[in-house]
Amino acid sequence: MSYPRKYYTENNQETLYALIAMNPLATINVIQANKVRSVFIPLTLSDDKTYLLGHATKDNPLFSEDDDSLQAIFHCQNHYLSPALLPDIQLPTWLYANVIVEGELTLVSQDNEKYALMQNQLQHFEQFSRSNWQLDSVPQPQQRSLFNAINFFQIRITQLHGAFKLSQNKSPHTRMQIKAHLEQYKPTLSQRII
Repeated sequence: MSYPRKYYTENNQETLYALIAMNPLATINVIQANKVRSVFIPLTLSDDKTYLLGHATKDNPLFSEDDDSLQAIFHCQNHYLSPALLPDIQLPTWLYANVIVEGELTLVSQDNEKYALMQNQLQHFEQFSRSNWQLDSVPQPQQRSLFNAINFFQIRITQLHGAFKLSQNKSPHTRMQIKAHLEQYKPTLSQRII
C-alpha cells in the first residue's frame, strides 16, 4: 500500500498554488546535529511559480543544512469530524488539505534581488492586514542593516503535491452531509469536498 493513498493526493497545480498563497506559513523540517528541528517561515511564490521566496535570520537552522534539498509543508484548513454529528460515518476522523513542496534552496546575494524579494513578500502579506505598509518607509541605513541581518533565499520547486484527506473514500451521500456540516464551521474547506 502506498501512502498517502492515491485518492488523498491532489495534483492540480493551480489549486495547490492558491492554497500556498492563502496559507503562506510553511513548516520546514531541518536536520541539525542529528536532530530534527522544525522552522516556521512565511513563503511566497515567485511570479512564474517556479520558486518559493523567503527570508529569515542568519542563525536560522535552515541555513545550517549541508544538503540544499528540503521539504516545505503548508498546513491549510483542517477539521475534526465526529460520528456523533454525522451518523453515516462510523469512526472519528480528521479532514485536512495540506500542500507539500520539495525543492532546492539557494541564497539571494544581490541587494537589488533582496529588495525585489522583500517587496514581493510585503505586497502579498500586506493584503492580510488590509494595509499598505511600504519598505521604502524605512530609511536606507536601516534597510541596509536589516538586509545584513537576514538571509534572503529562494527554493526552486522540484515537486509539488497536495495531501487532501476529505472523505474521498465515502459515498456521495455521506460527502454531501460532511460538506453541509463544514459549511457552518469551515466554509473554505467545505468547498474542497466534491
